Amino acid sequence: MTPKLRLPASVCLLGPINVDVTMPIDKYPQEGDDAGAPSYSVETGGVVGNTAIALSKLGVNAKLIGCIGDDNWGNLAAEAFRQTGVDISGVSVLPGVKTGLNFAVVSKGGERTFFNAWGANIWDNTHQFPLHIISNTDMLQVTGHPLTRSSNRPTLLNAIDIAQSNDIPISMDTSIRPVFDSTSDIRAVIPKLNICILGYEEACYLVDHSDPHTIAQKILSQGPELVAVKLGGKGCVLANSDECITLPSYKVKTIDTTGAGDTFTAGIILGWLSKIDIRATGMLANVLGALATTVWGAGTKLPGTKELIAYLASINSQDKNKRETDQIFELFG
Repeated sequence: MTPKLRLPASVCLLGPINVDVTMPIDKYPQEGDDAGAPSYSVETGGVVGNTAIALSKLGVNAKLIGCIGDDNWGNLAAEAFRQTGVDISGVSVLPGVKTGLNFAVVSKGGERTFFNAWGANIWDNTHQFPLHIISNTDMLQVTGHPLTRSSNRPTLLNAIDIAQSNDIPISMDTSIRPVFDSTSDIRAVIPKLNICILGYEEACYLVDHSDPHTIAQKILSQGPELVAVKLGGKGCVLANSDECITLPSYKVKTIDTTGAGDTFTAGIILGWLSKIDIRATGMLANVLGALATTVWGAGTKLPGTKELIAYLASINSQDKNKRETDQIFELFG
């Protein structure tokens, strides 16, 4: 059983819900050729879906809002969320519509390339989402993907308005494509955020700078209270009103990076809600993101409290950041 946080928390997550079919390959073929895969995995996924599962496995009450189809993929996704304790009362099953599907090709070294079919993640303007759920939670977590479609954009903006009017903190993982495809929309939303999480590549594009510290501070100046810039294997940069710091990654045997960023996001949210300091928050996020790369696929395979505590215990005796480690241990005490 997952230990409960000493600080109870609930998070509402709004965004695409997918099923991921993941295949490892040795190398990419030329167009029209074949690339054999020794195995494959099928898991629920999507940016907010993975973060919801990671949060739930860490003891947070995760409430998901989105859409799935009335097909086998939708049944698989719903069962995965139930299995991991995610509240899917806000998830709609759309008749005659296919569930969103990602085909993830993973090359040597664990890097993945996605081929995505939106399916039920193309939201009809007439569909009514149960956005009232947001007002009874401690945070709203969103992704930038809905901003890239005109039919989806109003739902995301309405959700943000509801959170603001109820003094609910808002966190966004911008994701890479929305920053490139809907730059002005992302820029318009950033001042409304309490937490802004970005990958390095899209962060550089967004503020036209290459130094992650400068990037984080520029975005921080626009309104968020905490900015996280993901640096992959180099860790992350976190910035708040008091400091801007680089926090290192943690060494693990990487198999597949799918879901690593989404799990990192869960760590940032958990640290912020629990009011541990910025260094402990970054450590928590980096460890969770690293652990997510040690398994094939994401979804139900993502790390939870058991894996987190075991890893921290293994490094605790020699880790120079014992103060931060102790803060994380205390969350689950």
